[in-house]
Amino acid sequence: MIILIPAYKPDQSLVRLVRALRAQDPDAEILVIDDGSGSTYAPIFTELRIDGVTVQTHPANKGKGAALRTGIAWTKANRPGEVIVTADADGQHLPRDIFRVGVRTETAAAAGQRTIILGVRTKPDPNAGEEGTKVPLRSKIGNSATVGFFALATGARVADTQTGLRGFTPQILDWLLQIPGDKYEYEFSMLLRATRADVELVQVPIVKVYEPGNPTSHFRPLQDSALIYAPLLAFLASSFVTGFLVDAIALFVLVGLGVPLLAAVIGARVISALTNFTVNRMLMHDGGARPSASSSLVRYTVLAVGILAANAALMEALTGLGASLLVAKILTELILIPVSFAVQRRWVFADKPSQESGTRKADSTRIPAGRAQNQAHGGSYRGVAREQAPAVLSSGGAPGLRALSYESARLEAAGLRGSRTRST
Repeated sequence: MIILIPAYKPDQSLVRLVRALRAQDPDAEILVIDDGSGSTYAPIFTELRIDGVTVQTHPANKGKGAALRTGIAWTKANRPGEVIVTADADGQHLPRDIFRVGVRTETAAAAGQRTIILGVRTKPDPNAGEEGTKVPLRSKIGNSATVGFFALATGARVADTQTGLRGFTPQILDWLLQIPGDKYEYEFSMLLRATRADVELVQVPIVKVYEPGNPTSHFRPLQDSALIYAPLLAFLASSFVTGFLVDAIALFVLVGLGVPLLAAVIGARVISALTNFTVNRMLMHDGGARPSASSSLVRYTVLAVGILAANAALMEALTGLGASLLVAKILTELILIPVSFAVQRRWVFADKPSQESGTRKADSTRIPAGRAQNQAHGGSYRGVAREQAPAVLSSGGAPGLRALSYESARLEAAGLRGSRTRST
């Protein structure tokens, strides 16, 4: 097992975490990626090297996604066949939970599975108090949006799309290295692509506590959110450009050429629809084996007819209820645009499933919906939530960190059942 920790401007929490891990498992191999933290933080990384940690350094800051790929590439080259467990540098993930995820990942690897194990922050900390369990408003809104967007795009529900505690089986390392994105979008992109790449998502509940104000987060709400939601934003831009601008320009051109109005309207619609189809076919592609253009075009045509019928029905119903034409139009578009996005991504342009898809049996239970609480949006190398151990655990390891021995984690994980989200 390789414990991979990307770090950008860390503090002593990283040193304490490493020592706690080593205290519980002296043989734990820890790989830290210094993502261009600078000379000010060199003493911390020197201290880690003295403690036996492998440190790889980026000369300049590249982003969390780039740091993770560096660690994955190093593991593939130097420790082939090993599983990887990623954790945040501020100690927000308990050694107990890191080992639980690691053991669960080793089990999946031994079975030859293409799997990502997600440590989802769904368990409250009984020792945290009111402040420790209070979810910041920004986190509530942000993670609700990412959870909803993920469900819309894939049809699967993941309780914590932003968790930094993840396990990767060696069977998917090559695939992980091919995923684009250097910053926070990388982690979200791998989940989106997993549903099309025959990669299973297994959820393992871990304890959560939120740090008031997220003081250690490097997440930029506007810039990084735009990167995470890029697929949806690109779709909306495409819908506007091709559905309105191209349609309007084509209509004016055809009328200017002397084409009768009815024929011009139909012709403009056909031109804008074909343009939208071509653009969206590129936007919706995640790198898998996508269906043929002809197959997608037939599906797109069915969707277009269905959307047109739904548009007319909704407009008629809303105006019949007394809504103005403008209000009815806005409400109709707000309803149908997400529907169109979901159908196009999950059906019209869906990648061809591999032959292995649908053949594996789930061996774990799903987290009940009532327990799946939304998590912090946009963690960082140093995280946005400090995890604490349940009260029943004994204290040990480095100061401020409770831990469970690796062997205990193995015994516990032997009977552990997480929530598995099958690829589609």
